[in-house]
Amino acid sequence: MTYSDQQKQINRVVQYIDQYLTEDLSLEQLAKVSTYSPYHFQRLFKGFIGETPAGYVKRIRLEYAAHMLIYEPRIPVTEVALRCGFSSLSYFTHSFNTYFKTNPKSWREGAYLERFPREYLNSKKSKLSSTNLQASGDREPYNEFKWLDLSKVKVAHLPGCSTVNRYHMGSYIEGIPETWLDLYHWGNARNLIGESPLIFGVPKSNPYITPAEKSRYECRLAIKELSEEDIELDHFSGGKHVIYEFPEPVDYRERGMLIECYSELYSYWLPQSGYRYLGNPVELVDVEGMQGSLAIRCGIKAIALAIEPN
Repeated sequence: MTYSDQQKQINRVVQYIDQYLTEDLSLEQLAKVSTYSPYHFQRLFKGFIGETPAGYVKRIRLEYAAHMLIYEPRIPVTEVALRCGFSSLSYFTHSFNTYFKTNPKSWREGAYLERFPREYLNSKKSKLSSTNLQASGDREPYNEFKWLDLSKVKVAHLPGCSTVNRYHMGSYIEGIPETWLDLYHWGNARNLIGESPLIFGVPKSNPYITPAEKSRYECRLAIKELSEEDIELDHFSGGKHVIYEFPEPVDYRERGMLIECYSELYSYWLPQSGYRYLGNPVELVDVEGMQGSLAIRCGIKAIALAIEPN
């Protein structure tokens, strides 16, 4: 197999891990998904991802648990551990302490704020007109300041579709536009850009939690049909989403502002909405070529969270 074929197989395994986080993710099972022998798979996985399969699986489970502890305050720690693939509370607590240098309870109570990456703190202030809304009852002081105009938050259905993907690993404020550039020109050469029902990105990592160099982002182009049989397609299930559309597309360098917007949806809107989130957020992206150039403009025109009734 070529380097590209190997990368596709490792990407397939990474997606499998995301989808089946609580299932058997042993070396043998993941090797089977990859179609390689366990020895060859482990060597390739570490080469592409920079971690052993076991180390990667454990980190992703811990990071998912850390995310749930922040944004699902009503779920007991024991249940969080089980939902994230840990067989016992004691093993989860020991692993969490080792990785995050604090216990799950302290993390939930705000210790995660000490890990907030500096690169996101220094990003430009949003062009959004932020409003000061008075908190009421027993809400946290955080909710006294709003980045979003909550009257513009809407619930809508995103269509299920097949997608062609490109992947970025690293900081969320650098490199992602270059990944879009590659996908844009691939799609434009096949007349797929203008016909696409959906162009979107999927941030797979929470910047509070995942180190910038290990953060993953998917650039995804939805297609109606594709005649090339050797192209790897993924599926987006679509469904009900809470969506916030920005007045104008937001630059990827403004990730610090985007994080604040996500925090508003997770911490303020969701707990009072009657819904719960179902996984990674989705970023609806505006991508267009610049006339007379191979360069592109790209920006995030809306953010969305898949939801279901709580």
